[in-house]
Amino acid sequence: MPVGRDKVAADFPDHPFWDFSLRVYGSDGVPAACLVLQERYEIDVNVLLYCCWLGASGRGALDGGEIARVCETVAEWHRDVVRGVRAVRQRLKGGLGAAPLELSEPLRRRIAKIEVDLEHVEQLMLAGSLVREADAGRGEADRLADALDNCGAFFAAAGIAPDAADAAETAAILGPAFAGLPAASVAAAARARLVA
Repeated sequence: MPVGRDKVAADFPDHPFWDFSLRVYGSDGVPAACLVLQERYEIDVNVLLYCCWLGASGRGALDGGEIARVCETVAEWHRDVVRGVRAVRQRLKGGLGAAPLELSEPLRRRIAKIEVDLEHVEQLMLAGSLVREADAGRGEADRLADALDNCGAFFAAAGIAPDAADAAETAAILGPAFAGLPAASVAAAARARLVA
């Protein structure tokens, strides 16, 4: 049924986690690192980014119960909504059957924009799942350790034993959040804290 040509734009509240995600994800190498981990383990990259943000923003490290609660908060939304829409978008890539590419490609691009909105909703759900005040006095090295511990807790909850390649991808994601530290230091800390 046609609904007209009126645009309906989502009006999301501002949140520093979303701003962090846009900044980090917009940095060189981060989308590729996220995609590698997502495809390798089918992890929810939004939860991984949330783990990074909690530590980077001075909100500390999660314990096992907290990471379980965070994951549970968005599990159904991510599984049924985000992944469902992503599957449709991916299925349309390059055309589908007899549907003309000039019709299906613009639709695929619109679905990609909707997918971003769905990810935004998920991030707001994550941000509301655990409320912690930031410790503005927490040093950068301690914040990096917290972020890596959060990522490690998330990997453990997902049954993942990170290897050196996973640590490198995680360091690539965290690098832009810790621009005051040399990339080699972030990579060394990721190896030390994530790889058994």
